Amino acid sequence: MKRIGTTLFAAASLLLAACTANEDGKAKELVTEFYQAHASARPSGALTLKELITFRSFLSVSLFDLLKDVSVAQEARTTQAAADLAADPDAEPLPPLVQGDLFTGNPNGASTFRVVQCEAQEREATCTVELIFSDAKLQSPAKWTDRLSLTRDARGWVIDNIQYAGGNPPLRSGTLQDLLRKVLKRDTPALQ
Repeated sequence: MKRIGTTLFAAASLLLAACTANEDGKAKELVTEFYQAHASARPSGALTLKELITFRSFLSVSLFDLLKDVSVAQEARTTQAAADLAADPDAEPLPPLVQGDLFTGNPNGASTFRVVQCEAQEREATCTVELIFSDAKLQSPAKWTDRLSLTRDARGWVIDNIQYAGGNPPLRSGTLQDLLRKVLKRDTPALQ
């Protein structure tokens, strides 16, 4: 009887390990597809409608809503700047609400990426992604690691937040959701 219990425990452990590895793989697949879409789109600043549509399937509802709200605020800001310029051609143009690539810790974006590891639990997963930015102006490429927080919804794994690498400028610190909330809070008077 003891041997049957040990065998059942071993079988359950193997099954659980296989399920966990499968979920890790699904999370890694989503993050890989996200960064492939990112490499094609090369977003910069507040997302355009086309970019919002491109990234929608990868993002949680809460993250998508924040990105959409920043895009709407940027549209209102652009409209206001055009009206100000029409009224006074010497007026200083309003700067964009956000500059650079929001999806990476480097505002310049990333040239390449590598998903280092994904660890999935039942409802949450974390993926570590190594990113590299290089161009002809840089003597050596910039290399950093961002961490993506994933959550599960009816579609499966979706990205809920990005923890930026931090470090020396120009690398960002904090999280994508915090950055978006700060932008919206700062721009609230301009939207009224």
